[in-house]
Amino acid sequence: MIPRPQGAGADERSNVLAKVQKVVAEAVAPAAGVTDRNGTFPAEQIAALAEAGVGGLLMPERLGGLNTSTATYADSLAAIAAACGSTSTVYMTQMHCAHPIHVQGRPDQQEAWIPRLCSGDAIGAIALTEPEAGSDIASMRTTALLDGDHYVINGEKTFISNGDVADVIVLFATVDTKRGKDGITAFLVDTAAVEGLHAGAPMKKLGQKGASTVALGFEECRIPVSARLGDEGQGYALLLRSVTKSRISAAAQGIGFAQGAFDATVQYCAERDLLSARTRSAQDLQFALARLRAEIAAGRAMLNEVCDLVDASPDDPTGEVAMAKLHCTALGVEVSSTCVELLGEDGDQWDLGVERRLRDAKITEIYDGTNQVQSMLVARAIAARPE
Repeated sequence: MIPRPQGAGADERSNVLAKVQKVVAEAVAPAAGVTDRNGTFPAEQIAALAEAGVGGLLMPERLGGLNTSTATYADSLAAIAAACGSTSTVYMTQMHCAHPIHVQGRPDQQEAWIPRLCSGDAIGAIALTEPEAGSDIASMRTTALLDGDHYVINGEKTFISNGDVADVIVLFATVDTKRGKDGITAFLVDTAAVEGLHAGAPMKKLGQKGASTVALGFEECRIPVSARLGDEGQGYALLLRSVTKSRISAAAQGIGFAQGAFDATVQYCAERDLLSARTRSAQDLQFALARLRAEIAAGRAMLNEVCDLVDASPDDPTGEVAMAKLHCTALGVEVSSTCVELLGEDGDQWDLGVERRLRDAKITEIYDGTNQVQSMLVARAIAARPE
């Protein structure tokens, strides 16, 4: 259970969280098991969140959002993740697509896509990672070569969430491979209006099975110059701003998976009268649950503090965001794993949903910058601190 928010913006956060939790209870949680087992894309759950008016929390009201704080978004995403990892990934990918359009898009680009992403009328994706260019963005090989009033796109992207169902894709490509990061440029790809874009079959994954993940191929794919986001060469700065939100999202998922596994374990123990029993084994269990509850609360407090720092700082606090992503995603895996162990022989029972949280949590340590990359960023922040 998410604690009632305190301090500045508490009423806003409480109201939004109440709406989110209602949809989670009525539409997301009941379908989570089937979504996982069948690998079903959670379209109805995303539609329910959008219909409740919580589909675009960080976007301005004029564009169909609620203009909430980053902490409100993180708490809401954590609540969704606690119930269903697949739904949470599709939900956050909508925001990851809308954010760069809001940051660098022209008014007409913003008005064309952001309201549709917020309302659930359009599904969005962001195409950055390549088979040979994961964390090394400067080695990107997908090219966008100017040809008259169009760019011709050629290349491959991989591990693209929502890629096969997206109506709009924020694509990062280079206009000149020799320029390294200075050649990276962002584009809006209207999937219904282009030829030469091919999506692979959904990947078979350990967890988050309902969140479609695919490879994308661009073959002589022509998009108009008007589809460019900002000027040529501005893509690298835009993606750096974008990963701040995506790493906050991954951290929020970590908290959510930990909370979901914990709640399911507590329910299991309560149904068997293990929470107040006075046997030695029951007391060991109670102490373990007490420790997990404290760790989740501490992780949530850390994430909320970093969210507030993001909102207050004119420059993205890279080190702090990396620290939150590193800690909270690891926490999601550790708590879920411990809960599986606490359940003993029942720990791997799919109907309890604890093993699902563990499977869903693992990928958060890898995407949006591996936790090794986050460790490197935190180390750099330590080295750069003022004397």
